[in-house]
Amino acid sequence: MNRIRQILLAIALVCVATLSVLPAQAAQNSLTFSFETEIPALDPQKSNSAPSFTVDSHVFENLVRRVDGKTTPGAAEKWEISEDGRAITFHLRESKWSDGNPVTAYDFECAFLRLLDPKTAAEYAFALYYLVGAEDYNLGKITDASKVGVKAVDDRTLVLTLKSPTPYFVGFLGHPSFAPVRKDILEKFGDSYATDADKAVYNGPFVLSEWKHEQTMVFTKNPNYWNAGAIKLDRAEIMIIPDTATALSMFENGEFDLVDIPPNLYRMYQEQGKAKLFYNGALDWMKFNLRPDPKKPWLTNKDFRKAVGWAINRESYTLASTKGLYVPALRFILPITQGVTEPYGQEYPLDFYAPKGDAAKAREFLAKALTELKLKASDITIEYLIQDQEETRLMAEALQQQIQNALGINVKIKLVTRMQRAQLEANGGFDTVYSGWMPDYDDPMSYEEIWITGVSHNSAKYASAEYDTFVRAAMSEKDAKKRMDMIFEAEKQILEDAPLVPLQLRRKAWMSKPNLRGFYRPLIGAEYDFTYAYFE
Repeated sequence: MNRIRQILLAIALVCVATLSVLPAQAAQNSLTFSFETEIPALDPQKSNSAPSFTVDSHVFENLVRRVDGKTTPGAAEKWEISEDGRAITFHLRESKWSDGNPVTAYDFECAFLRLLDPKTAAEYAFALYYLVGAEDYNLGKITDASKVGVKAVDDRTLVLTLKSPTPYFVGFLGHPSFAPVRKDILEKFGDSYATDADKAVYNGPFVLSEWKHEQTMVFTKNPNYWNAGAIKLDRAEIMIIPDTATALSMFENGEFDLVDIPPNLYRMYQEQGKAKLFYNGALDWMKFNLRPDPKKPWLTNKDFRKAVGWAINRESYTLASTKGLYVPALRFILPITQGVTEPYGQEYPLDFYAPKGDAAKAREFLAKALTELKLKASDITIEYLIQDQEETRLMAEALQQQIQNALGINVKIKLVTRMQRAQLEANGGFDTVYSGWMPDYDDPMSYEEIWITGVSHNSAKYASAEYDTFVRAAMSEKDAKKRMDMIFEAEKQILEDAPLVPLQLRRKAWMSKPNLRGFYRPLIGAEYDFTYAYFE
């Protein structure tokens, strides 16, 4: 018996010794989630959508980086602002591109001038109009790039010169459009730059190591990133899953680490304590095409556009289309953006439209428009351009029914892909389009500057001398209260002119694995930020 016990003890000791040398189970260090559509562009100067900004913000490093709503040093380790507030000098840290070459101030100079170059046709060129000479250079009024207020003094020093002091400008530089580019890489790939994973170099926390278009994007940790020690994920993968129900099922099966919840299901998950709700910064509207068209004169009639705006019962619209996940928008600017000292909507309250609309008021505006146009309501047809997804189809159908019932006009829905919608909107190929804006920085000006006459993002071709005067004055006003007063006057002006009618503020519902940490949903720019994400 003793002999048997000795043998069993020996076996047990061997097992313990074997277990002691086995590696501990590795912690999860790979993140997987989905986008509904392919990103339209990876090229930072040509990106124009939240999905593109999400990707760009993880593979490129700007002068500064926005982390959980705060501006932190990025490729620049420090900066100084001159006494008059117009010159900002950035001092770059030692950092490298993914191919080992150093990141220099000349790479940022190249990117800024490329963004402004008319040949680039960048939709975000207007974002640099704060710089001396930038607007004139972008509009072709001057051709000498040295006249623009961006100058690389040496490899590690970049000076930006503003037309007037702009307190939020440094934080704005975290926007993906301002990511650096290398001149030699641009020349090497030409028009195919950044069209595939291996046709760009990266200086961000991750590199895009694989891109199967319309299928998946794989990111791996960038060992050359200046702050690589703080990056805990080794890998991230974004799969393209157009159907939200499929994505949700994949999350439930453990294939995804996070997922957006479709509006029709968010209440169920909220009751289960799983859903997280947040405003993602987006304010949606119906945008009108104001280009003169003798076949559609009603589009350029302000009373007709206001009739449409008052015909919408936003309370029932958001309930019908998103089960109340989105909430009615009654004004042009997102109320939770920063005002002088408090949120803008708190300092400058405004309900331009009524939550339930006003059909009688809508018909009054329509009657005035029909008299001017010498038409009957049944003579009028408007086409509503919207991307073909379940959620947006429900929105379009709800809006179609309300407008037709209230006004007696015809509304046709045109369903296209997201990329087609963006292209048609940019080129003016629409009557009305489901559009909107997410702020690029935490200030109401982010909504207003895109509607200035002639700005590339002003695809409606709205032109108002009064509006332009208010906005441009606000851009150069040093007094914070006077500046915000001008912004408010501009907001009221554009609502009266009605090149758009506000629809809703977007809330998003999402959920993630309970052990996911350091992942957040930004209000500005990107949809997701997994830079410092990790699993416990």
